[in-house]
Amino acid sequence: MEKTVDPEDRVRKGGWKMTKRHLWLGALVVALTLLAGGDASAMSLEQVNLVDLLRDSTSIVAGSVTTVTDGIDANGLPYTEITLHIRETLRGGETGTYTFRQFGLKSPRLSADGTRKMLAAPEAFPRYAEGEEVLLFLYRPAALTGMRTTYGLAAGKFTFGPGRIENDLANEGLFRNISAETLLTTANDIRMLETPIGAVNPDTFTSFVRRAVADRWVENCRVWDTLEGKTCGTGGSKKSDGSTPPIRKVNE
Repeated sequence: MEKTVDPEDRVRKGGWKMTKRHLWLGALVVALTLLAGGDASAMSLEQVNLVDLLRDSTSIVAGSVTTVTDGIDANGLPYTEITLHIRETLRGGETGTYTFRQFGLKSPRLSADGTRKMLAAPEAFPRYAEGEEVLLFLYRPAALTGMRTTYGLAAGKFTFGPGRIENDLANEGLFRNISAETLLTTANDIRMLETPIGAVNPDTFTSFVRRAVADRWVENCRVWDTLEGKTCGTGGSKKSDGSTPPIRKVNE
């Protein structure tokens, strides 16, 4: 029987020449397994649009990032800890100062004993900086680890700028395949929904999300994904099994 070899040990000994992509994919599988508490390989890697974010995010908050730190928890898991000062809660019960931990370090570092390199969070995960003004579509905390991240990972973290807001994917695909009842939308909404990529007006975007959440537009089939049709309900997107936030394929 062939002896099982620890891949990290072979990397340290020079047995394999692993590329950055191999390391990234391995870290991503580990991260998603920890977030889901299950088999991450069963998750489909696909693009997330605004309907997905509105339907499947368990909390939506706007505020400023006050601190960003990282470390290794008591179970040996690397994390980045983000603290927000919340100025508006559009969905959920988070208010005031809120802190959560996301899988992965801010940047690579050696382990405490200096024998192995601890990787930073995989590229698909959102990055945070102190002083950022953000709008986050958060997924529920993982049952096993308590770690939390945005639904759709980089797709669910939006950063405000002067007259603009966009997610970590430059809003690519955010408004793709979305339809809405005409009585709901303003001229500004229509302009936003027709934007294929790039930043949009922050007031228009926040107003749309606020109204969609308050009046349950997605749940009541007043806004829908045209590829799915008017599939009302709160059972989660057809794009996922409801256990793990789907992510956009990166560099495929």
